[in-house]
Amino acid sequence: NDRLSPGGKSGLRPKRAVQVYTQMLRRLFPGTPVVIGGIEASLRRFVHYDFWEDKLRDPVLMNAPADILVYGMAESVLPEIVRNYSGEAGKKPVRIAQTCIRVKHNSWKEWLNEEPLILPPVDECKKNPDSFLKMTLILDKSVRPEGRVLIQQHIKGDIICFPPDNSTYKQEIKIFDQLRFNRSAHPLYKEKIPALEPVQFSIQSHRGCVGACSFCALALHQGRFIRSREEKILVKEARSFLQHPDFKGVIPDVGGPAVNMYGWECRINGCHENLCAANGLCKSMSAGLTRMAELLEKIAAIKGIKHVFIGSGLRYDLIKDQDWPAFKKIIEKHISGQLKVAPEHFDKNVLMLMRKGASADFAAFAAKFYQICRELNKRMFLVPYLITAFPGSDSSDNLLIKKVKELKLVHEQIQEFTPTPGSLASAMYYVGKDYNFNEIRVKKSRKSRLETRKKLQNKKKRPNKKK
Repeated sequence: NDRLSPGGKSGLRPKRAVQVYTQMLRRLFPGTPVVIGGIEASLRRFVHYDFWEDKLRDPVLMNAPADILVYGMAESVLPEIVRNYSGEAGKKPVRIAQTCIRVKHNSWKEWLNEEPLILPPVDECKKNPDSFLKMTLILDKSVRPEGRVLIQQHIKGDIICFPPDNSTYKQEIKIFDQLRFNRSAHPLYKEKIPALEPVQFSIQSHRGCVGACSFCALALHQGRFIRSREEKILVKEARSFLQHPDFKGVIPDVGGPAVNMYGWECRINGCHENLCAANGLCKSMSAGLTRMAELLEKIAAIKGIKHVFIGSGLRYDLIKDQDWPAFKKIIEKHISGQLKVAPEHFDKNVLMLMRKGASADFAAFAAKFYQICRELNKRMFLVPYLITAFPGSDSSDNLLIKKVKELKLVHEQIQEFTPTPGSLASAMYYVGKDYNFNEIRVKKSRKSRLETRKKLQNKKKRPNKKK
C-alpha cells in the first residue's frame, strides 16, 4: 500500500522518481535548467547504499542529469538558484550554499578558491567497504553552517557540495512562516489520500534534530541545528484553521522531528563534534519542555479549538528532572490516549550502536508516566517505537521480547531495520562493522530480519487455502 497515493494504491509513481522525472524533463524541455531536491535527492547526493539492489550506487547527479541539487528544506536558497539559472550566469559553475553540482573530473581545481575536504572517491568506496564507512562518518558531522566544501571524485564527474550558510539556514524558517498551505489534497485526486488525514491540521514547530541517531538520515537532510518558529506565529497558524471547511476543532500534532526540542538552542552555536545528544544531553544545550508546554496551552486557549495533541515522537531519555511539571501538564491535556516514545531498543550495547539513550532507564520512565496517569485519573498507554535486526544486535533482540512482556507495552510500532541512504547505520549494515570499525554481525536474510518482529507480534503462518 502507498499511503501517499489516492486510495492508498501502490504503483502510481516510478521507483527512483528523481532519476526518471529528470530524464523525462530533459527530453521534453531540452536546454531548460533542471533543479532537483527533496529528501530522495538530498540523501543520495554522494555515493550511497541501495537496499533494493544491495550495492553502492553513484551520486544521484550521475543518473539524474540535473543542473544542480539542493539539499535540506531549501526555502532560503531557492531564490538565488532561480536568479542564477535565469541568466547567462547559469552557464558556469557557481557557489550557492546548500547545493551540489557536478563538474568535469578535477576541473574545480581551476576555480575553487578554498581548500575543500576530499571524500573517499566513488570507485574507492565501491572497491573498499571501509572507505565507504569512513566517508559516511565524515558526512555524519558535515551538515552544519559554515562547514567545509565537500568533494567526491568520480571519473565521470566530481560532485561538489557547498555547506549551508548560517544566515540562510536561520532564515528558512522565516520564509516558511509566510507560506500559505491549502491543507487539502489536489483537486485532481478523486479518492482520499490516507497520509493526509493525520497531518492535515498538524503544525510544524521547528526543524532539525540534535539527536545523532545512527539509523536516522534526518541530520544529513535538515541538519542538527534547531530552528524554532516564533510562538505568536504558531498561535496565528492554529487560529487560521478555524476558517478551513474541513477543520473539526482538533489539532493532532504540534511538533517536529522530536517534539521536545522546540525552543532548544546551543549556547556555543555548535561544534565540530556535532554529537549533542548521543551520550546524554550536552551541557552547552539550552533545553527543556517548558516552552513546548506553554505553546500548547496558548493554542488550546483559542476559542473554537477543542483539543491540541502532540503526535510526534518524544525523546523520553532527554527529559530532565526540572521538566516533569511541564510534562505532567502535557500528559493531562495534550495526549490523546497514547504517547509515542522511541526507546528503539533496551540493550545498552545496541543503543550504543544506535547512539541513542544508552544510559536512559525506560522502565523508570514508564513507571513515572503511569504514576502521573494515576494521579490524573487518566487511562493512557505508552506506544514505543522499536527496531529489530539492527546491525550488531544479534541475540540482543530477545531482550525486546522480554521487556515488552515485562512492561506490558503496546507493541505495534515495530520495524525491522531498513537501511536509509546516507545514514551511518546503513553503512554499518553494508560493511559489517560498527563506527569504530569493529566487526559486527548483521542480519541480512529476510527470514532472520523478520524473526524477532514475528515473535513480538505473534505472527503465525496462515494455512494454505485448498485448491
